[in-house]
Amino acid sequence: MAQAGKRGGHSSRPSAGGRTSKQHTDSRTSKGGSVAAAATDALTSKLESRRGPVKVQLNTWVLASTEARLKWLVKNRQFTVTSVVDVALQELLDRYDVPAADPDGRIGEQ
Repeated sequence: MAQAGKRGGHSSRPSAGGRTSKQHTDSRTSKGGSVAAAATDALTSKLESRRGPVKVQLNTWVLASTEARLKWLVKNRQFTVTSVVDVALQELLDRYDVPAADPDGRIGEQ
């Protein structure tokens, strides 16, 4: 279950000595094929790191095989776990017609 935070979009990390965002580099090879490349290109823009809405912590358990695949994606495509999980959840919620929430995380009455 997600917990609402009150960070207000401001990071609590120190500005010096913390992690820095890596520039996205395309590490694909021709082995993936054009279909895989097209699917990857379509999601790349959604997965690019960006500052924006307030984030809340979400803790969960996943299968070991899912974690291994996620780690591979993060390492080989230079994405973050947060962005991958957020895009995957957004696509699932859209598929099931879950109403959109406002920036404060509230869903209007339907």
